[in-house]
Amino acid sequence: MKTNKPFVLIVLLILFQNASAQCWKEIAAGAYHSIAIKSDGTLWAWGRNHYGQLGDGTTVNKNVPTQIGTDTDWASIDAASITTVAIKTDGSLWAWGDNSHGQIGDGNHGPLVFNTIPTRIGTDTDWIKTVTSVYQTFAIKSNRTLWGWGQGEYLGNGDTIDHYTPFQIGTDLNWSEIVTSCCNRLALKEDNTLWGWGQNDNGALGTGVLTTPITIPTQIGNGTNDWFKISAGFNGNASTTSMLLKTDGSLWGMGSNQFGSVGIGSIASGILIPTQIGNETDWIYIKTGGGTTFGIKTNGELFGWGGNFVGQLGDGTLENKNVPVAIGSSTMWKKIVTNGGHVLALSSDNTLYTWGWNPYGQLGDGTLINKNVPTLLGNPCSLSTNDLKIFKSFQAYPNPTTNATVVSYVLAEKSNITFTLSNNLGQIVYQKNKTSNLGENQESIDLSSFSSGVYYITLKTTNEQNTIKVIRN
Repeated sequence: MKTNKPFVLIVLLILFQNASAQCWKEIAAGAYHSIAIKSDGTLWAWGRNHYGQLGDGTTVNKNVPTQIGTDTDWASIDAASITTVAIKTDGSLWAWGDNSHGQIGDGNHGPLVFNTIPTRIGTDTDWIKTVTSVYQTFAIKSNRTLWGWGQGEYLGNGDTIDHYTPFQIGTDLNWSEIVTSCCNRLALKEDNTLWGWGQNDNGALGTGVLTTPITIPTQIGNGTNDWFKISAGFNGNASTTSMLLKTDGSLWGMGSNQFGSVGIGSIASGILIPTQIGNETDWIYIKTGGGTTFGIKTNGELFGWGGNFVGQLGDGTLENKNVPVAIGSSTMWKKIVTNGGHVLALSSDNTLYTWGWNPYGQLGDGTLINKNVPTLLGNPCSLSTNDLKIFKSFQAYPNPTTNATVVSYVLAEKSNITFTLSNNLGQIVYQKNKTSNLGENQESIDLSSFSSGVYYITLKTTNEQNTIKVIRN
């Protein structure tokens, strides 16, 4: 039978455009694959799939975004080398891909053990954040407890025993953020203190020594309580770069600097204490991985530094940079992720761009060709009336909840926000004022002291407000 090649090509182009037309709200990058959530709550994946890390039930690579299942309630995602984890809007936890060390958390483990579809982990519905590393996964619940599972070394409980299901790390109830590399973990508490544990290679934990492992969460960061954002990236050979932002908007780094990924102007072998990068105080977002680091400033400008051997900096060259350099002249950026040489970034209108390494189709553009500048994936998102408002997205999860819910919102500009919680009679039972930065923001609201029922969370600026319904079981 003769194939009508032009017709087939047109159909493929239409399918790809339709798959890409919906705007994006969450992105994650594994070493060889990409995962994203669209604004309608659907889940999409592309790139390498040899351990089922895409979640489509196969081990076949995909070089364009492919929808995973039909669910429309995905809230957040994270990806490591060949494992993917996600949380749904109801607070349930899911994972798939490599499970060789029990990092999926379903009780299974072993060589060549992997899941090719999203698998629910337990029955709890109070998960709010999760991250996965090479062989480990960590998560935070709505009561701000910290949990981990997978390969035992540096899980944070002081021993080296593997855990194949989630277990609680310590008893603290105030964890707010956790990031991982292969061998080190950084975490923030709600009081803005910085904590770390792991191998401490190249001084990645900032304790002032080159390699002295820490086996349980230990306060680091000079003991101050002014840390705001954290990122940790695996650079190869068990080395980690750690990057941090303070509440005053200043940028700091420590650990491996072999490609200039700390950004201090040299490639000194290891930065042993938190070291300020420049003197600017307008940084709002930081991400490091694979020897490359990116930062976004309050005006939406993107900077990159570190390794650039496959064009992952996006500056049009293949030259490493050891200080932050502007990537183009656009001021539209709000989020960027990288892990092993390829990069995904969201613009302020939720359009998705990709660049860097592409041997497995992880850029999603239908090719296997590397790109050294930001390249639009699919169609741009059109600016609507809502897009021009300050609130660009607004959700709460878990929902329903029994303890607390996390309000996740994206702002088009830095704004003073008022949070109010009202009961079903319209009575305000909680109120808080907060200055929030451009881009992603989160606020946890404790509902444990309130009775079961329907509540309404409202976010207000001087001229705009949004309300969402939350059910407290």
